[in-house]
Amino acid sequence: MSLILASSSPRRKRILRELGYDFQCISPDIDESNVNNLKPIDYVLNISQRKASHIWRNHKESCVLAGDTIVDFNNQIIGKPSSHSEAFTIIDKLSNETHSVISGLSLFFEGKVTSIFDKTDVTFKKLSKSTIENYIESFDVLDKAGAYNIEDAENILIKHIDGCYNNIVGFPLKKFEMSKIKKILDSL
Repeated sequence: MSLILASSSPRRKRILRELGYDFQCISPDIDESNVNNLKPIDYVLNISQRKASHIWRNHKESCVLAGDTIVDFNNQIIGKPSSHSEAFTIIDKLSNETHSVISGLSLFFEGKVTSIFDKTDVTFKKLSKSTIENYIESFDVLDKAGAYNIEDAENILIKHIDGCYNNIVGFPLKKFEMSKIKKILDSL
């Protein structure tokens, strides 16, 4: 049985490869709007399950793994910005504050779904307008939840991280290592 990663995230691909898994990628094209006004954790799990299900429907002979990552700031979901001005607004709002990064993984296998999530708290430094502008001009911020990539932002924006670093990257590695998802993938 083959493994499909339902994701276009280069970070998820890299982590899964580093873990030693052989897989193909198929990017799911689903509507990620929060029409049911779900809470942040429920939203992340819903989206990761919907991505996996969307691909699994046409590849039922495979295992399909999908993920989603969001920023939760005061119980408000912050996804990917649609413009540089929106990215500036997001990072400015997070400046000198703590937010949570929530990542979920869902695996469709033999018609059943198994999901996990993790939450990591991230505290931003107090950022000047010019620091925010320079960050946005220097890095691709439009395809990142919260308008930042931890790998680029760690030395520029971040004051403190409490929890799993790879969860911020988009793969809840600590929870994955102890999960039923890993047991299933290891049995393939």
